[in-house]
Amino acid sequence: MKKVILILDGIVAEKFLDSVVQKYFSNNVYIVVSTDSALIPQTILSNFSYHHFDPTSEYKLRNVLSSDITDAFILMEDIEQKRVVYEILRKASRDMRIIIDVKDGAEEEFFSGDKTVLINEADLISGAFVSKLPNVPMIPQGFGLGKGEVMEINIPAGSVFAYRHIGSIQQKNYRIVGIYRQNEFLLSNYSMVIQPADTLLVAGNPQVLENVYRQIKNEIGQFPAPFGRDIYVYIDMLKQSRDSIMRDIDQSLFLHKNLKNTELFIIVLHPSDIDMMRELKLLENKNINIIFDYHRKEFKDRFIEDCKKRIGMVVVGKELFSMRKVRKQLFISGIPVFKTCATDIENLKQSIVILNENMNEGENISPVIFDISIQMDLEMWVYDFDPDSHYQDEILEEYQNLSRLLDKKIIVSKTNTKNPILFLRDKKEVWLHFLPFEHCITGRKIFNSFSTKVEKISFMLDNHPQIFVPILENIDER
Repeated sequence: MKKVILILDGIVAEKFLDSVVQKYFSNNVYIVVSTDSALIPQTILSNFSYHHFDPTSEYKLRNVLSSDITDAFILMEDIEQKRVVYEILRKASRDMRIIIDVKDGAEEEFFSGDKTVLINEADLISGAFVSKLPNVPMIPQGFGLGKGEVMEINIPAGSVFAYRHIGSIQQKNYRIVGIYRQNEFLLSNYSMVIQPADTLLVAGNPQVLENVYRQIKNEIGQFPAPFGRDIYVYIDMLKQSRDSIMRDIDQSLFLHKNLKNTELFIIVLHPSDIDMMRELKLLENKNINIIFDYHRKEFKDRFIEDCKKRIGMVVVGKELFSMRKVRKQLFISGIPVFKTCATDIENLKQSIVILNENMNEGENISPVIFDISIQMDLEMWVYDFDPDSHYQDEILEEYQNLSRLLDKKIIVSKTNTKNPILFLRDKKEVWLHFLPFEHCITGRKIFNSFSTKVEKISFMLDNHPQIFVPILENIDER
């Protein structure tokens, strides 16, 4: 993660900022400086800070600069202001990479240096037009539909894609076409090993590629990133007893203590118990926020509003999760969900994932499971159950590869007799149960009770905490 300053003005700058906030919000820490207060959104993400002043003021601009800023983006309409800002930044740091938009050759001559990157507007526009001509090759600046169906993604050192064979990566609705390495382009093949600092050329479904991007940029030990930075807990004083509310609070505080989230937000729906409200308010500090929703909103309405803030993980109790409309909204969000359990999790020591064939549909669940298990120092079990002994060997290989890569031992249990639900019911100690958040979980519980599919039944268990990890299954359903 790097610290980036964005100095913005104008319509193009506004579009640029919207894209950063919508798609790449969790990748860096951003400082935004603008003379236009309209660029400051109503909802401010935790890794963004906004400053409203004239950036040509050296005194004011230097006050927001720091030695750990690695990159600066100048996107301004006025040429003279652009030059002044560039000089201030370059005077402040010779090592900072400055990316700046230029309109003609005269401007290019002014902004020079090894650490300066020029984006020529005329080249971009002409390239987009040339790419639409018949019988000419596509050029990089205007390639394809322009909807994100082709991406170049750099591999950071801690990525779960580093040091893996391309053939070991299940590529559903996308393909790794090639690798840029040391100024060479290499066509991909099954045995090629991805190295840190490589740049992958990938093509496929734009929504899938956005998810792949997050997976690649997700460095183990940073969860709930790349989903978001904060944990949101929802309790409802009309639907939950005092004991169940305190259960959810205690378990969310445990997660806040053991994971790399920035802040914990406890959202209290239908606040009505004055004594409990006072008790909850005592928990508040700079990283724990207690929010009472006095507008009598139901979970769905409040949750849709909060999703604009890029939630990293949601925590709910069984009382809310048992409601089908709540499960459906959580599934649509594509955010990991922690469902609390009836037992204390303070002595949590083990995690478990039960394999199924649908896990081939999404690449992101195994890195998330390893990330959380490593952060919480949990013994990790991979459970493969099939009455006909048709085991998920391909998926299991994925876990074993990650186990070696991340130096995290896993315990593999293959069985055709011991149903995993019975296995978990028999365990007196508490286990953290990971499940892929599949569409079937949003179904009616009365029908799920008669299903043979493990996920349809196991989400109703309450004696162990559960984390539902979103996968790429049926993207259009979200």
